[in-house]
Amino acid sequence: MSKKWITITAVTAISLVSLTACTDNTKVKEAFEQSLSKQKEMKSYTFDGGSTLAISDGLMKSSNPLTNGLLSLIRESTIDWKGISNVEPLQFQTDLKITPKGSTSPFEIPILIKDSKLYFNMPALNKTADEYYAIDLEQMSKNSKSQLTLDTLKNTSQLSTTLGNLMFGGIDAKWYKEAKEPVKLKDGSSAKSISVEITSKNEKELNTLLQTKLPEFLGSLQNNGFLSADKVEQLKKTQLNAIQLKAPGKMVVAIDDKGFIRDQTIDVGFTITVDSKTQDNHILLHQTYDAINQATPLTKEVPKNVKSFDDILKLIAPVKK
Repeated sequence: MSKKWITITAVTAISLVSLTACTDNTKVKEAFEQSLSKQKEMKSYTFDGGSTLAISDGLMKSSNPLTNGLLSLIRESTIDWKGISNVEPLQFQTDLKITPKGSTSPFEIPILIKDSKLYFNMPALNKTADEYYAIDLEQMSKNSKSQLTLDTLKNTSQLSTTLGNLMFGGIDAKWYKEAKEPVKLKDGSSAKSISVEITSKNEKELNTLLQTKLPEFLGSLQNNGFLSADKVEQLKKTQLNAIQLKAPGKMVVAIDDKGFIRDQTIDVGFTITVDSKTQDNHILLHQTYDAINQATPLTKEVPKNVKSFDDILKLIAPVKK
């Protein structure tokens, strides 16, 4: 009789542990999804981040020599940034620092959005550091050929939420984990850390999900003006099935007590097959968000030495066949 009760007790305990683990994982996933939705409430914030890229030319290549030259500087590089973003009115500033692989001399691209105009300086295009190109975003919004408008730029937080829910929402809750101990943010406050890892156990499952969700993912980028219809069709026909995630990899977010994502890391490797050749790619990205909804004023002034970007657009337009 005692053996029988021991067996029943053991089975019950194991079942309860399994059930609790399942429930806890579900709650962890729900907390992550709620934090994604919470990002839509971010009307202003400061940000700081960086990325290390190792991207093959099969994924980032253009038939235009100028465009391809610019892309070649980015494909294998380290990129750092820091800035301020305010939604209403739309104001944005950042300084991109790009260091190509093997170089010790980074080049910087300052960017400013103010009064419905986008200003930037790029060493490869501008003659001096004080010369900026300008794009009239309001005029571009009225251009029937352009899907990128002021409204879509203002709605980047909503788009990020949509894309995040699209890609991560389909992941089984069992792959979500919350760290036992909270992490410390830059301001000294605590946040809970939630992660999803790509392992040999879930690599196949995640790749199946990726192939299922990518068309809708690309469609959202197209509808918000970040990809042209032609580019989306090209990707759907030639590259969707060629992309495969590779273990190990991970996504980690730190969520503060108000539910906002304050720190995020994406470390993912993947292959792409082009002309029967498999090319390796890797992206490591880290970004933090601070001063959320505190309406931090911009520190950059509107440049005085400004040129129209129309002439450059003609140079980087796709080559007609």
